[in-house]
Amino acid sequence: MNPIELGGDPQVLANRHKGLVAFARAVQMASRGRIGLTLGGMRIGDLDEAQTSGIDAAAREFLAGIVEAPLRPGNYPVEALLALKDRGLDARAAMARFYASHPAFASQDFVARIEARQLKVFLLGSAGSGVVSAVQDLVAAFVAAGYNGRAFPLFDPSKKGAPVKGFGVVSRAPVLNHAPFVVPDVVLLFDPKLFALLRGLLREYPPHDPRHIAILVNTAMEPKAFRLAADFHEPYNLCTLDADGLVRGKRMPPNYALIGGMLGLLGPEAVDADAFAKVVERSLSDKFGPGEKVRANLSALRQARAQVVGDAPDLPARAALGRVDQALLPAGQEVLCEEGNRAIARAAAQVLNQFPSVVAAYPITPQTAIVEYLAQMIADGELSSESVTPESEHGAGGAVMGAARDRVLAFTASSSQGLALMSEILHTIGGLRMGNVVISNVVRSLNSPLDVENDHSDLYKIALDAGYLVFMTRDVQQAYDFHLLAWLVGLYAEYRPARALGRDGRVRQGAIEMVPDRAVMTPVIVASEGFEVSHAPERYLALTDAQAQALYADPEFDYVRRFVFTPNDSIMGALQLSNSRMDTDYQRHLAMGLALEVIERVFAKFGALTGRHYQPVQTWNAEAKTLFVVAGAAHGTFEEVAREFAAIGVAVGVAHPNLLRPFPKAAWARLITGKHVFVYDRDDPLGAVGGRLYTELAGVQNEYDLAATGTRLYSRIYGLGGRTPALAMARDEILKALREQSGDLELAREKAYVGVNL
Repeated sequence: MNPIELGGDPQVLANRHKGLVAFARAVQMASRGRIGLTLGGMRIGDLDEAQTSGIDAAAREFLAGIVEAPLRPGNYPVEALLALKDRGLDARAAMARFYASHPAFASQDFVARIEARQLKVFLLGSAGSGVVSAVQDLVAAFVAAGYNGRAFPLFDPSKKGAPVKGFGVVSRAPVLNHAPFVVPDVVLLFDPKLFALLRGLLREYPPHDPRHIAILVNTAMEPKAFRLAADFHEPYNLCTLDADGLVRGKRMPPNYALIGGMLGLLGPEAVDADAFAKVVERSLSDKFGPGEKVRANLSALRQARAQVVGDAPDLPARAALGRVDQALLPAGQEVLCEEGNRAIARAAAQVLNQFPSVVAAYPITPQTAIVEYLAQMIADGELSSESVTPESEHGAGGAVMGAARDRVLAFTASSSQGLALMSEILHTIGGLRMGNVVISNVVRSLNSPLDVENDHSDLYKIALDAGYLVFMTRDVQQAYDFHLLAWLVGLYAEYRPARALGRDGRVRQGAIEMVPDRAVMTPVIVASEGFEVSHAPERYLALTDAQAQALYADPEFDYVRRFVFTPNDSIMGALQLSNSRMDTDYQRHLAMGLALEVIERVFAKFGALTGRHYQPVQTWNAEAKTLFVVAGAAHGTFEEVAREFAAIGVAVGVAHPNLLRPFPKAAWARLITGKHVFVYDRDDPLGAVGGRLYTELAGVQNEYDLAATGTRLYSRIYGLGGRTPALAMARDEILKALREQSGDLELAREKAYVGVNL
């Protein structure tokens, strides 16, 4: 944000020593209302001199001195400034300390501070030019070299050949934010015909220093000639590379040539280019097999490093990279960089391969890739499951239910209208207590109007009350882990010897039966964010097949094998009327209570094995008085900002509901007691008093009598229809909560909407 110079303003100079109110009014007028001095939360320019009589002459002189340096827009609380004066600081030193520690001003730099720790690459090209594979492979190569990273490919839905955008983020620190970055460090322009579009995008960026951005254009022209032809005179670091020429005649896109050009721009002190090339070689060999295609891409990568024309001498992003040490991994795990759909398919296959299993595959955006991956594994002989391809999502649910009747493990995935079409079968599977069924819900908006992007409406409106255990994931790591663990919870049951007759009428030796009151036997839904998790590759740790097998072979989880390999003597789907239906549903209620106990045991066992320790409610800085409850990928965005507040000494907590069903009310009660709790729901239950998470927590507040402890709940609706929450939004929402906590602002507790553009 640009500072405002007031030190030479005649009006300010004339009123510096006339009194605090006159000076404050002059500052306010000279800055056109963008700067104000406040006392007790009120702008001093709106007070009279009698109301400021408690401020002595020395203090007034000190305050008059703050305009000697440029000032940032905002309100300056006199109490905070005078407290710094009392520590012996002069006006200039006090302002430096104030800007670094006062939330309203320090937070103005948060987005820039977060993004300064990252290399941010923006790729722009036409469909088919390799943008999607380039951004994915770029980030994957950095991840394999020891960095953290995320990729965000975005598609224009208008027509074939339309522009495609890719956002790649690389950092030595974990990347928590799931929104595209604000300003890139490097732009890779695959098609020079799209330069006019790029110029328009550059104008939309917030204020930035163009000398800190490098643009690499795929063209045979030199930078000076390209600038002249494009009438482009802004001081961006414009470089060119004939990437098409490097791959001409080789029937491959220029993506690796442009990546090589970027490595050349960054230089050897930022990236070990030779090590990077070895990582790319392994990746390409895994994808295509060794051969000419791999050699051609590597040749283009290496040649491009030396053929970039132009330079980017003032590129701060170089400091975000440098050498990294390879992390020590728990035994039996590997670092991968994959989108959520691929990670989900990997986890499901690692379990399904161990047992008789069925996969029902029916496509709908954005889950289609999950069942495509599984179908390909089955076709390649890598997955032993039986594959069923029905004619609709309703048919997919029926196939899963029919398979589950025979005690095999069953899996399918769905989204949005597909999940709605499956709704009848969802409830049937839940009522039949088919704990061997896992459904991956890649959450997406429900029609109408048609919207293929993400919010939580399908999960909350269709699945949450269908009688399933429901896990919510916030990133690819959780999407992988929770799918891997799902059957360990859903199939939990304790067994005892049973007197059972075989088909020949004789007593069957070794027969067992479930203990009715000690059986979860409840199907599972694992929900992951559409696109923000499903289509965004990022670094995560995966178990090897051998370790996944060792997990399920643990004697503590023997109940999975007992169920699968025990003959099925049950009767399913029998008519049940009012004389017993309520009793059966009460048994499902008891099973949910048992499931919570089992989940905590499974989490503990998994943590001991992998080093990843989960709880039903995941928290950061849980002791803070102000707590933000956010489900899904946006939780990472809020946590990223909360960590910046912590760095200036301001405590903000963030909580994520890893488990939605059963709702872990006791854990939530302990967490929210005495706090101001801001609950962000990515779904609007139209006409309800608040979002779904909010009403759940309001029930907890009532049951545990938490209002008496000072617990206050606020319902917020955000991110509907794929409106991804950005770092700036999270920062502004946290600032408002902090202002309320300090008494400067009163916020409505009723349902309010964040980011509405009306």
